[in-house]
Amino acid sequence: MLAVLVVRLLFLLPWLTLVLMKKEIIKRYTPVATFSALLFTLHGEMAYTQGWLEQKVTITDWLITFVPFTYGSFLVGTIWIFALTYGRIWLYLIVNIAVDAFFAFGLHQFLIVPLGIVKDLKHGPFEVFIAFVIMAVILYVYQLWVDGALLSTEITDKKKGIRERLMYIIRDFK
Repeated sequence: MLAVLVVRLLFLLPWLTLVLMKKEIIKRYTPVATFSALLFTLHGEMAYTQGWLEQKVTITDWLITFVPFTYGSFLVGTIWIFALTYGRIWLYLIVNIAVDAFFAFGLHQFLIVPLGIVKDLKHGPFEVFIAFVIMAVILYVYQLWVDGALLSTEITDKKKGIRERLMYIIRDFK
């Protein structure tokens, strides 16, 4: 029962955070977030077919991918990370490495696997971490490519720190 609750929270809670974000920021980073969900879906399908991981708790039977994480935490987290760090590659990489390490060596190892949500077969926390870091680099390159088709906005100003970006990102509820 706890495993089902955790799975549902991994899906729902991240979406609730988007209420705080301005619509134009969400629109700006939705393409890279969608691409991240595609990459993670492919990773999940490959992990299943290659026998790396086995999911025990799912939301749907027709998709092998860990849907709650892929279309919840991972997708929404991508929007937040890009909104706060895009345009500053080193900050982006540091934040991603920290978040990926927290997931792989924290949540994955001490919550998701012990609760029986996922069973590691050949794919432990280190492999999960490496896969996520590789995906982060691919996503940054993808966003650079997407930016070629979009106009530069105030949020990508390299001189802005996280606090200034956060003030720009958060919706004004007046």
